[in-house]
Amino acid sequence: MQLDQITANIRLRSSWEAIDLGFAMMQQWWASVYPPLILFNLFIFIPIFIFVPREYYLYVMLFFWWIKPYSHRLILHILSQKLFNNDLSTGQTLRDIPSVFRGRTFGALTFRRFSFSRGFNLPIWQLEQLKDKERSKRQNLLLSAVHSEAIWLTIGLFLIEIILTFSLLGLFLLFVPESHFESFTSNFFNPELGSIEAWVTLAISAIYIAVTLLIEPFYIAANFALYINRRTQLEAWDIELSFRKMAERLSAKEDRV
Repeated sequence: MQLDQITANIRLRSSWEAIDLGFAMMQQWWASVYPPLILFNLFIFIPIFIFVPREYYLYVMLFFWWIKPYSHRLILHILSQKLFNNDLSTGQTLRDIPSVFRGRTFGALTFRRFSFSRGFNLPIWQLEQLKDKERSKRQNLLLSAVHSEAIWLTIGLFLIEIILTFSLLGLFLLFVPESHFESFTSNFFNPELGSIEAWVTLAISAIYIAVTLLIEPFYIAANFALYINRRTQLEAWDIELSFRKMAERLSAKEDRV
């Protein structure tokens, strides 16, 4: 690991400072994250919305929620490359997808899918490539000091997604024609969906997917920064970087002499 290539300011932080660093990283690197993330999801969901019958549109939203770990892997891959000063083009990122998604799919889509600390554990599963007992031991060591923060981060951003989704849904309802509004509200839960309700289910699904694609990169970035901070605490990355900078300054002075 080439610590001298790290582009973030590595120092000891509290857990919440580390989370704030993750948000700042995402604000800085958003242009590298969103284009491949959006294209990846468009490749999946445009054909689904075209070929799936309209009465099943809400199940598409459930399917999107279920496969979010794939988007998380892609986001983490981009962030980890950016952290070590490796800029990836959108095309290169999309070409890396087969290798990024290889392995550990069953756990990611089943029992680990419901873990509230899954965002923090993702770098351990994906970047460190440990197996079985070694992975469990490493996970327990890193997570032990930040378990509650990782859980509250998951809960907090989930609530933000829900609030934004319903807020945008409310905004959408403002544009429903008055002549159709009563029909829509009275028949919304009718399983035999008419044309208006079918478009509404499409709108709900599209709004939820858009909100999730907006928020999830911040969730993964915050957890990644929390993971980096935990490794800094345990492996003294900040001290090593300080010694390297000191050595570079001394070497520069000797060259001038």
